[in-house]
Amino acid sequence: MKTFTALVKREVLDGKNGYIRVPLILTGITLLLLILSTLGLGNVTYSSGMEQEGIHNFGDIMKLAAEGDLSEMSPAIALLYWATTALTWVAFPFVIFFSLLGALYEERRDRSILFWKSMPVADWQEVSAKFFTPLILAPAAFLAVVIAAQLFSALYLSIMMMFQGGPVLDLWPVGLMVRSWFVFFAHYLLWMVWAMPILAWLLFVSSFARRMPFLWAILVPIVLMVSESMFLRSHVIANWIGLHLGGWQEAAFGNGDYNIKRPGDVLNVILGDVQMDGLIYTLSTPQFWLGLVIAAGFIMGAIAMRKRAI
Repeated sequence: MKTFTALVKREVLDGKNGYIRVPLILTGITLLLLILSTLGLGNVTYSSGMEQEGIHNFGDIMKLAAEGDLSEMSPAIALLYWATTALTWVAFPFVIFFSLLGALYEERRDRSILFWKSMPVADWQEVSAKFFTPLILAPAAFLAVVIAAQLFSALYLSIMMMFQGGPVLDLWPVGLMVRSWFVFFAHYLLWMVWAMPILAWLLFVSSFARRMPFLWAILVPIVLMVSESMFLRSHVIANWIGLHLGGWQEAAFGNGDYNIKRPGDVLNVILGDVQMDGLIYTLSTPQFWLGLVIAAGFIMGAIAMRKRAI
């Protein structure tokens, strides 16, 4: 256990640019834009004609919102905080993609594999650490940065509100915020186990590609899909890849009767039983289990390739 922990720490240090610096930079840009939008006279996203409604700053917007349906205030604020951190998540899939694609390739390219093979560490431990570190710690790091950014946004807007005379406490829907953080991570884990064969394929490519692993990872599936379409007139491979990259969500959640008209309806769906519906669908679908078997095959292949690597 101590050995695996040390391997994970090494992977975190090697990938700190993607796991830590990237979300910090993107979140910093988002927060800077938020601050700039509320500077000066306190105007925010000003549109012509707003002054006719008595809206001159963020405090006026909050006052009008408080005079309306208070039950929708908290969900709207919680969704606003997620919207302000959306830019951070744009880079997340790229961090996962390139972390897995370079995991075993980089150590062969810079010949550091010779040093690590001299250490008393099994190949399966090395491969496991390189596979699971970006899948578990990367989203945890991104989410931690996003949580800090949401709390900062709430604090900053609260200070603004104090000077503008709006309702400060309404900016702190703590219960909804905390629940949304846990639900987000739970949904990510569900997506991750579905995408496991695709992610394991990236690691497998990293274990054997002598150069340009990006082209290997992309072109091989494309060639297979085009060949199947041309010669067999079918799209089984394309549909299978699409299913594991996110298409499963349509089958898992698409049959629900979601009557979404207000922000509260959105959060009711997200924080309701929809995740349990997704889990039940996942465990009862043969395609999911087949994907895990294929993922295990790719991981075993990566281990075998690393054993033979020099």
